[in-house]
Amino acid sequence: MLRLVLALALLGALPAAGQELKGTLKKIKDSGAVVIGYRESSLPFSYLNAAGRPIGYSIDLCLEIVEEAKDTLGLDDVAVKYVPVNPDNRIGMVASGKVDLECGSTTSNAPILSSASRRTISTAGLSRKSSTSRL
Repeated sequence: MLRLVLALALLGALPAAGQELKGTLKKIKDSGAVVIGYRESSLPFSYLNAAGRPIGYSIDLCLEIVEEAKDTLGLDDVAVKYVPVNPDNRIGMVASGKVDLECGSTTSNAPILSSASRRTISTAGLSRKSSTSRL
């Protein structure tokens, strides 16, 4: 049986009561928007439908994370903006802040993942419950 591992790592952790927001959460609260990086042709994870709108499993995960962030920040609404990314630029786009969130099929490669810095909002993945691999 597959289990969904959805880790909301909003810059490491959600702010405790009374703590000041900073980083990506502050950016989202101040702007009222979140920028999701998406792949245009990574079926079934992220791709464009006939209308040119990003859809797929990864987009669904990203939107769930946006809902959680919205609730955590006490916002009634958060605008979602989409920016296309590719395998070569997606980690850099998150690290630079041009994209707030990218839910995709990323290889568990320590040098690549460490370069993403702590600006990333989430890590999402699927693994078999019996798997010894940890995301």
